[in-house]
Amino acid sequence: MTKNKSPKNGNHNQKKRKRSPSKDDGMVEESIVPHVITWLEKRKKKVPDLLKNEDISFSIDHILGQLSLKERERRALIRHVEKCVNNKNTSTSSDATNELEGSDNEYDIQDIKLNTSLDVKSSNWPSNAEFSNNYKWNNDIPNSIKDQYTPSNNNIRQRANRLSNRVYFKKITDPNHPANGQFGLYCALDHIKPGSWLLDYVGHISLGEDQDKTSDYVSDFGEKSELACDANRYGNEARFLNDYRNTGSYPNVEFNKRRDANGELRQGVFVRKAKLDSRVKPGFDGVRKDEELLVR
Repeated sequence: MTKNKSPKNGNHNQKKRKRSPSKDDGMVEESIVPHVITWLEKRKKKVPDLLKNEDISFSIDHILGQLSLKERERRALIRHVEKCVNNKNTSTSSDATNELEGSDNEYDIQDIKLNTSLDVKSSNWPSNAEFSNNYKWNNDIPNSIKDQYTPSNNNIRQRANRLSNRVYFKKITDPNHPANGQFGLYCALDHIKPGSWLLDYVGHISLGEDQDKTSDYVSDFGEKSELACDANRYGNEARFLNDYRNTGSYPNVEFNKRRDANGELRQGVFVRKAKLDSRVKPGFDGVRKDEELLVR
């Protein structure tokens, strides 16, 4: 996923753009060290000795300088720490984990209003990736973990394998765009307000330590980011999200966990909320038709 793309981005056979942590990433919180340690241990990576002294506060930039991580791993760690800091007072976000009214209706298999223009077969979907709006779980994931994120009766809702009517993907032709020649994801509706759900980032779920370290489409998954969601070979159009850096634009969408009506955990892509944040455009009021969706 996400591509310089961050999740990760997924650009169809393309590598994501690389970047170094910016000043925007200079978080300094007393609580970030435990979150970093948890992230490293889940991936069976060595914890530097300096992080074992939790009485000392480090910025994320300083910590990243002590770690030998690939660019996508650096981005994943930054996102993990930010989520943990933002949600430090609650184990889960009630807004993010509750099912939104109407958020899944377009994927109903029994939908009699099926629009053939949303058929994956009629699109330019990459031939090397299997399309699906349903997660695929590795068989070696312990039931004790899977049961936390799927219905207890295994009544996982099966969603229709068709494109979203809220977004669309196309090849980028702007020579000044860092992902020129690759794919991007765009808003298909006239106006979508801040905080609105767009679609879910879907892929192959594995234990964090078992993730494909060569994939540019991996997103953290699970309440403790102990799992990985990889859309490299399997997933939906959320894989085409690009990272906002070097585009000259602000991030306008973000990843938040949510639960569907049956209790399944989903990695939702939401329009960012209008809040005081250096990474949100002043006066931000949502996204509009044909605007590229960018994540941080």
